[in-house]
Amino acid sequence: MGLSIPVVSGIMLVAFTIFTSLLLHTMIMEAQTLTQAISGYAAKEVDRLEVALELNIVSIDAASGVVNFTLRNTGSKTIFLQERGSIRNDVIVVYNTSGNAWSSQLVGYEVLGVKITNTDVKFDPASHPYLNPGEEALIRITVHGLEPGSIVVVTFVSHYGVTARAEGVVP
Repeated sequence: MGLSIPVVSGIMLVAFTIFTSLLLHTMIMEAQTLTQAISGYAAKEVDRLEVALELNIVSIDAASGVVNFTLRNTGSKTIFLQERGSIRNDVIVVYNTSGNAWSSQLVGYEVLGVKITNTDVKFDPASHPYLNPGEEALIRITVHGLEPGSIVVVTFVSHYGVTARAEGVVP
């Protein structure tokens, strides 16, 4: 009886020490993972603060459903207009119909041209598929179901998560 109590106490102390060290190690690893996630999120938020876009509807054709708009980069980050891996932009169109019902569509877009704002300097979108600060793009989308008198809201969502929106009425 004299030897078994110290042996069992020693075994319990070693088990408790191992359990405590494993728990501490797990907590440290989770804290590092959380720190990395917060740092990544903060870096993306800093990028979003440097992005600013303006959208203006140029023309709406009810017969063909074609809507042309300009997208202007007024921020300090480059906006890439072509999909590349995780870089993706979306155009969302919301419009009302004759029955006063609202419809929304996620539509593809075609870049017709890129130019420096307030100048005549133009770039071919095939060789210049991005918007640097101070540049604007003429973009075409096709929306099915437009009717004369419909209100059309076009929203461009950049790969940074920043949006630009404009509203127009179908002639």
